Amino acid sequence: MKVEHVLIEKVKRGDPKAFQELFSRFERDIYTLAYRLLGNREDAEDVTQEVAWILWSKIKSFRNESSLSTWLYRVTANTALQLLRKKRKIIYVEPSAHTAEDMHLMLEMAVMDLPENQRTLIVLRDIYNFPMKEIARMLDISEENVRVQLHRARKALRKRLEGGENGGMQRSSGTNTSLRKGRADEKSNE
Repeated sequence: MKVEHVLIEKVKRGDPKAFQELFSRFERDIYTLAYRLLGNREDAEDVTQEVAWILWSKIKSFRNESSLSTWLYRVTANTALQLLRKKRKIIYVEPSAHTAEDMHLMLEMAVMDLPENQRTLIVLRDIYNFPMKEIARMLDISEENVRVQLHRARKALRKRLEGGENGGMQRSSGTNTSLRKGRADEKSNE
């Protein structure tokens, strides 16, 4: 039996040390996903804590039908989206200098500057590789609507990166892969 499965069984029996070990395996990725969806360190920390509570309180209902990481990403995305709906705030990020070493930061800024619904689609599909069907279920829209909105979101992101907004940046062929499952750059926010 894998270590993760052993830990899950211990947590189901109420073992707090096993919970701490289990959650610590995913905490950074949970925070990163929340940060990318919310664009705010404090909100991402709140969502991370909420996901920890959900894991502790709902672990008994986890049936190993999917991996724990998939389940936690789904819970994280749903929790972050609920917070976004509740707050309905607009996030603005100041553009930085257009140097080669700032390309990744500019891409992240362009994503964060997208409207909430477009940013959510880009993050869930292009960064975290959620299936269209799962995104449709999370957002309570049809798969076709996800495809159409994702196309528009990518077009808006491309426009920002090519000079339509944020002062322009040349689009590279690695646009999606440069962000894929990377870590949020928090050092600039601390």
